Amino acid sequence: MRIRALFLGSAACAALAVPAFAADLSFPVKAPAVAIIPPFSWTGFYLGGNAGYGWGEGSANWGNYLDYYYGGWDQYGSTGGSDPEGWFGGLQIGYNYQLVNNVVLGIEADFQFGSLDDRLDYTASTTSGGLTDTDFGTLDSKIEALGTVRGRIGYAFDRFLPYATGGLAWGNVKVSERWDTYYNGAYQPALSGSASTSETLWGWTVGGGGEYAVTDNWTLKAEYLYADLGDINWDSDAGTRVDVKVQTLKLGVNYKF
Repeated sequence: MRIRALFLGSAACAALAVPAFAADLSFPVKAPAVAIIPPFSWTGFYLGGNAGYGWGEGSANWGNYLDYYYGGWDQYGSTGGSDPEGWFGGLQIGYNYQLVNNVVLGIEADFQFGSLDDRLDYTASTTSGGLTDTDFGTLDSKIEALGTVRGRIGYAFDRFLPYATGGLAWGNVKVSERWDTYYNGAYQPALSGSASTSETLWGWTVGGGGEYAVTDNWTLKAEYLYADLGDINWDSDAGTRVDVKVQTLKLGVNYKF
């Protein structure tokens, strides 16, 4: 009986000790999952709009042109020039591909519409046989639309992308003239008139800019371009051509798909 009582007592003590021992054991706890945010990528198509200001250099030998027609007159003078400038707005579409080394290659086409213009005013006068002939004229140079098709190369600093760009450029250029003739102050409609020519010129462009991704889909950009559009033939008799160059500075927004 003593042995049985001793055995039962030992078993009871062991049973009571198990919960206490189990309470002291530490079990591994699984750490909460950490969300991994993938790095931003510039790869993809995009579409956007822009607005900016352009200033041109429409170098033309207007002095030779006026000399050709008014060189024998008593006097003539001119003011102004043929350097069109003004505001514009437009659209752009393109595609970027980001390499594993963060170099970004892309292609973009844009179209701008607006009115970049400049005016040259001239006056010429001569007197013969008591009759004074006076001409008042204007020469207008205008870029009515322009656009580019360019390659882009940049380096991505996460959401900031500085880049260089270059390619083809085009512009719808119009040159026009209006002159009014007066004899001794009387308007002569038969001797007054106008002339104009318009061409779509093709040339080249280079520039650069920077783009920043505000969200995964929306980006903001600033860009500078220099474009040489070639020249437009204004007057073959006087050998007058208008060579059109233009610089643009614009801000834009893109939606990346």
